[in-house]
This record gives sequence, C-alpha cells and structure tokens, in this order.
Amino acid sequence: MENKGDHIGLVMSIKDGTAQIRFLRGSACAHCGACLTVGDSEMEISLPNTLGAKEGDRVAVDLSPKRVVQASLLAYAVPLVLLIAGVFIGSRYTDWAGLALGVGACGLSYLILRLVEKKSVKNKSFQPHMTRILDDWE
Repeated sequence: MENKGDHIGLVMSIKDGTAQIRFLRGSACAHCGACLTVGDSEMEISLPNTLGAKEGDRVAVDLSPKRVVQASLLAYAVPLVLLIAGVFIGSRYTDWAGLALGVGACGLSYLILRLVEKKSVKNKSFQPHMTRILDDWE
C-alpha cells in the first residue's frame, strides 16, 4: 500500500552506498528544488541506499508534502518575519535605524536557518528516504 508521501522511482545507479533514483515529476514538484531536474518531466535524487536496492529496481520514496511545507515556511517566513519586525522596531527611532535593523534581522535569520539546516542534516528530518523496494507486479 502506497503512503500519501510516497513517489515511485527507478534506481538508475548505485555508488558508494548511494542510490541515484529517477522519478516522473508531479505537479507538486514544480519548484521545490529538492531533486535534480532531468528534462521537462523527470527528476533525480541521490539517497542513501538503506534498503539494498539494485540498479533497475523500482522503489517507493517518501517525499512527505508536510516536510516540504515545513521547509518552505522556514526558508521564506522566518526571514520575512524578522525583516518586518526589524524594520518596524527600528523605524520607531529613525528611517535609517529601521533599514539597518531590518537588514540585520534578516541576516540573523539566515544564520538561524544555517543552524537549523545543520541540525536537520544530522537527524535527516527533511531528507526523503526509501521506504521499500517494489515487486514487479506493484
């Protein structure tokens, strides 16, 4: 049974414990950037080969829409909120203070995002993963 976040892909190659998997691009994948684009209708991603898949295997990969939304909110909302807050607080003093505090707060947000990124890479919270190898009849 397929999960809502599962996408079916074909293992193109295996190298050093990493599987290169190719998918048909869905409408939700238009501008995500998590995968490498291959042509107009396909995308590829490199994932740890945790299931021992072989070249030519069809695999289910969890690309959870919930995680994509969370990553998008972090990447776009946090800098925007801090920029607006900095401009609002700084502009209570002078326009230049608003500009400086807004830019500074936005820059701080990118430092925060780098820390979150390092933590998420370590615990693999935003990384897609293979869930199972499919039989020929699935």
